Amino acid sequence: MQVNYFLELKKKYKNTFEGKERLRNFIVLLWALVMRDFKGRYRRSFLGPAWALIQPLFYMVIFTFIRGVLNISTEGVPYVLFTYSALVPWSFFSNAVTRCAPSVYSNAGIVKKISLRREVFPLSSIVISLLDFLIASFILIGMMIWFRVPITVNIFWVLPLILLLSLLSAGVGFFVAAFGTYRRDIIYAIPFLMQFWLLASPVMYPLGQVPERWKSFYAVNPLVGLIEGFREVLVRGSPPNEGLLLTSIVGIMIILLISWPLFRYMSQYFADVL
Repeated sequence: MQVNYFLELKKKYKNTFEGKERLRNFIVLLWALVMRDFKGRYRRSFLGPAWALIQPLFYMVIFTFIRGVLNISTEGVPYVLFTYSALVPWSFFSNAVTRCAPSVYSNAGIVKKISLRREVFPLSSIVISLLDFLIASFILIGMMIWFRVPITVNIFWVLPLILLLSLLSAGVGFFVAAFGTYRRDIIYAIPFLMQFWLLASPVMYPLGQVPERWKSFYAVNPLVGLIEGFREVLVRGSPPNEGLLLTSIVGIMIILLISWPLFRYMSQYFADVL
């Protein structure tokens, strides 16, 4: 049924597939995939889109308990706000990568019968995760109001940070989507990888508690600069750390320059292996 839908969509926009408006048609297909998956995800669900709130809230409760055991410092910031301001962007990244891994495989019927840019599948997974990110942000806004966090001009850094986080998600997403199409082991390994990446990022603890001798190596993780950036602009009202942010940008560009061409090359054979 979904194949017929996309065949009709391609026929409707045939000229844009072959002419100068390919970008417009790509966006049409992308949005169609997003709406299909978003509605399908929450169909027959009692809570519906509210499920987007559960993962960061669950982690926040667990981390709050762990903090009582480990005595984690938050440098004067309420711990629930400290963790949740990092969990919202982290959940976006984690969900996007997890959904990207099987994105091509789960659309095998479309891939085999319709010629289109394969990037549309992992990108649709990222857009859906971005919608969940926006839903989870309402709780964060409520926390900021409750704890009377002052809003400064640095709040405008949020948009560039979201863009960078989306690019990082795309870079990693292209990689796992390409290899996940060939080997299912990648799809099964992603949840474990995300748990490890969570512990290797400053979500439940501040960057200041990382041993000084490890900080240079630790900052190679592109999420470090982004998560710290979100926390700085949202909770502390300060601009992101320039050094950390620059390191993250360089890391994101390197990942994209490797993963996107790799995805493009491997996508030529997707229909053969599915």
